[in-house]
Amino acid sequence: MMDIIKAPNFLSQTKNKHLLLDTSIFIDGLINPSEFQKLFDELKDNKCALVTIVPVMVEFVKGAQNIQKFEIKKSYLEGIIDSYLPLREEALVNLEKLVKNYKEDGKSTSIVDFLLGSILAFYAPHVLLLTKNIHDFPTNIFKLESYFLLNHRKALQVYGVYSYYNRK
Repeated sequence: MMDIIKAPNFLSQTKNKHLLLDTSIFIDGLINPSEFQKLFDELKDNKCALVTIVPVMVEFVKGAQNIQKFEIKKSYLEGIIDSYLPLREEALVNLEKLVKNYKEDGKSTSIVDFLLGSILAFYAPHVLLLTKNIHDFPTNIFKLESYFLLNHRKALQVYGVYSYYNRK
């Protein structure tokens, strides 16, 4: 039996926000469809818009075995989100600053994660990020606002809800 255990503040932190979904959420949603669909429905009922960026979609669908599987994965993602956030030039200005702030921690960070961080910084405080890749978003740059756990028979997985802030 699998279930999602939400932090007590999870729904209050995400209410009336845009929740930017990382690739890991779509991957795990495919693996655990009933649990994640309940979560997505609950978020939408809580007036939380589910969004992502085109590079996340590309990261999610890349490597599909054929065109049909590509389209299935893309349709799955687009069935969850309310919209794609645009990669506006003003938002991309944050990329260089973010790379500088990551310092050595950024060596193995993907360009998609840097783009997510840049978008998060640009749209703060109205956009939060939901990811399982909590190590890619250091807490000296991003603030952990809430979390949920996916409890299943083999492991306990942690998902973080982050906002952008920089203590410097």
